[in-house]
Amino acid sequence: MNRFSAKEPSLGYHYQIRYALHLLLKAKDKESPFVKLENLDDVEILDINQSELHQTKFHNKKAANLTDSSVDIWKTIRVWSELVLNGDIDLDNVLLILVTTSKTSEGSFLYDLTENTKTDEIVKNVILKLDNVTNSSKNKTLKDSFEAYKKLSDTQKEKLVKSIWIEDNAQDFELLKNSINNELQFTFLPEHINTAFNDLEGWWYNQCIQHLEGKLNHISFEDLRRYISYLNDKYKTDSLPIDTDISNAEIGDEDFEDMVFVEQLKDINIGKNVIGQAKRDFFRANEQRSKWLREKLLHPQEEIDYEFKLKDDWRGKFAVLQDDVASLEEENEIKTKCKAFFTSFYVLGNPGITIRPRVTEIFLIKGSCHMLADKKDIVWHPNSLNL
Repeated sequence: MNRFSAKEPSLGYHYQIRYALHLLLKAKDKESPFVKLENLDDVEILDINQSELHQTKFHNKKAANLTDSSVDIWKTIRVWSELVLNGDIDLDNVLLILVTTSKTSEGSFLYDLTENTKTDEIVKNVILKLDNVTNSSKNKTLKDSFEAYKKLSDTQKEKLVKSIWIEDNAQDFELLKNSINNELQFTFLPEHINTAFNDLEGWWYNQCIQHLEGKLNHISFEDLRRYISYLNDKYKTDSLPIDTDISNAEIGDEDFEDMVFVEQLKDINIGKNVIGQAKRDFFRANEQRSKWLREKLLHPQEEIDYEFKLKDDWRGKFAVLQDDVASLEEENEIKTKCKAFFTSFYVLGNPGITIRPRVTEIFLIKGSCHMLADKKDIVWHPNSLNL
């Protein structure tokens, strides 16, 4: 088997999922729309007035133009014909759409179906061409497709053709993303669009998986609207998006052992379990803040201002510790005081200073303090001030 043979079908499934998101976003003017996947068709979008069945056919840019005997169209016609014959769809109340990234050949009946509205003459000519293909083609792989179509009555053929719309030369992955982002621009600020798209598509994939597993009957526009509203609230100027993968991240026991902030904690006899949590907070805070900066969600000056506030808070508390140990000569006593200071304010408690008002995750506050400790901008032992 050619090592690329499975690539296009796999991409086809991903295309179907992204296309479904694009489709539901575009359905905002429908009445209570919702989407189903792999139900009667690849993607089914319904509202209280009409159903649309979408067959998606993804091909790379080198795919040939579609002709009257193309496998894509005849496999699709078979699906639709069998739905009609089994009474699963009402041709008076359905739109049948073939979405293909290939282009239809001029002069073919496919080309005539790229318009959503058709004259009686066009319908008659398309049926004639369909009949000719079924009677003249020697393609054995399409025998079942031809037979399914032939079982339709003349009236059913006419209604079928009137219901078909071929959307050829359809948007590829990148253009679909652009189309989705165009919808999102009415909700999000420009600097939030890419992050919103990634968050939204991640949620959408999870919804699709649950739907395909039978845990969700469908995915409604209302569900989609509510999640977008949640994201918009999440990205408000007094908040920042928390990356779940980062907030849930774990680290190894030996990670960061040579870092300055770890040496500082060991110097005041902090135990390995507390140090382990401190290392995890350091890692998560550093990763999250770096991500915000890369995505331009956080201005560098905000980081500077935030660290100033943390240092200023530490300075006031540390002054009390300095006074408490000033008269002590025994190092063990001094370290005991230092350990109590750190434990009280940075383990059992925290400064309570947030980078933005609604970014209240504790790991960000404590981890940011360890980031400062790694630069020795804050210390836990008075002697460290002279190092």
